[in-house]
Amino acid sequence: MWILVFFLLLIAKSNPILASDRSVFGLHLSQTSDIDSAKNIINSNGGDWGYVTIVLRTDQLNFQMWQDFMNNCRLNHLTPIIRLATIMEKDYWKKPEYSDIDNLTNFLASLNWPHSRQIVTLFNEPNQGKEWGGGVDAKSYADLALYAAKRLKKLNPNFYILSGGLDLAAPSKPPNFESAGSFYQQIYQYKPEYFDLLDALASHSYPNHGFVGSPNDQGQHSIRGYQWELAFLKKLGVKKELPVIISETGWPHREGESLNRNFYASKITSSLLLTALNLWLKDSRVLAVTPFIYNFPYPPFDHFSWLQIDGTIYPEYQKIVNLVKNPNSVIQTNTFQIKQINLPLIIFTDTPYTATMELKNTGQAIWGETTFCLNSASSINITTSSICFDKTRQILPGQSIKINFDFQIDSNSPSRENYISWDKLPRFGLSAFSPNSRIYHPKTDLWEKLTEFFQGLIK
Repeated sequence: MWILVFFLLLIAKSNPILASDRSVFGLHLSQTSDIDSAKNIINSNGGDWGYVTIVLRTDQLNFQMWQDFMNNCRLNHLTPIIRLATIMEKDYWKKPEYSDIDNLTNFLASLNWPHSRQIVTLFNEPNQGKEWGGGVDAKSYADLALYAAKRLKKLNPNFYILSGGLDLAAPSKPPNFESAGSFYQQIYQYKPEYFDLLDALASHSYPNHGFVGSPNDQGQHSIRGYQWELAFLKKLGVKKELPVIISETGWPHREGESLNRNFYASKITSSLLLTALNLWLKDSRVLAVTPFIYNFPYPPFDHFSWLQIDGTIYPEYQKIVNLVKNPNSVIQTNTFQIKQINLPLIIFTDTPYTATMELKNTGQAIWGETTFCLNSASSINITTSSICFDKTRQILPGQSIKINFDFQIDSNSPSRENYISWDKLPRFGLSAFSPNSRIYHPKTDLWEKLTEFFQGLIK
């Protein structure tokens, strides 16, 4: 054992982390509140838009809780990876029903995500019976996963679908277990289109067997298990080139509620993970890595937990916090809604005016993190100032801001249509009091009602 430990330390020290133009690093969370402390680890030392994997259960569909989580991810520049789950029944996870998938997918579609890549993984290790209603069933998994993938894409094409990560170390002993190869083969023979609907492969590339493998190991039971999966799928006949998200991985440490000497000390496991991150970072197929698990200092996962019972990180894992990371870039929708516009009731031509409007942020981006302008799109006879946002104030999605703008109607540039507008916003019409009049008013319900009122008096 000591010879192996010495060898593993040599491996870890001989492979420094290489620079890259991206970051794959993230963490697997056990609860939404973990984000408050995990954010400082994931995006530490230059990182931006790192990853968090978290489970969404059918008994946790609380909109405010999960929208708050999405908002926190947005504020702290974290990309969520949501893993679908049901509830525990006895000692296994309930197999989902179609109604469960309807509820989960509708719920996810109702949330305002941090950016346009909305990552969802289709359940967990379905080649284990305890994860699938007490018995492995590749056909029912394929049916339900396909249904979920199609529903998500129909609800929003920005959903980014991951496979259910398999237990790569499972033996072929149904109904309790099915090997990863046999499970993939059964799906391909039954519903090969399952693989066509995936955007990426979720992989649980652990250093097996026993979670004590070397970073240099190869094959199905190593931290390169995803490479075996991709090669196996290609051999089956899957044509699609799938990128990979390693949503579970890591070396358990011997420290925990009780000492487990079958595992390495945290000094070694943290160094091994550094070496592994270096290897994964060099593989362009790997989009993200979220080691299991950030905060679970009690059995059965106390030996995997990055946090101790007192809420502090194991000191040896500080070296990963200190790791130089590079920022990722994301695409966010930037949409607006005019809640109200206040124009003068009487508007003279060739006269400058300042008016106000209330603009609501209905997109994903935080106004003020980046600068942008909405340019005038008014009719040719109306000069309108642009609406610009700088970094002096942040407006979150769902919030509104009152904005001043300037405009003027030019009497020398007549137009058949008269309106005020900006890029991507609706038109607000103006009407002259008479065909040759130089006095205008807003086209509003108020003016229509006033006109009808006075016409009624005249009659």
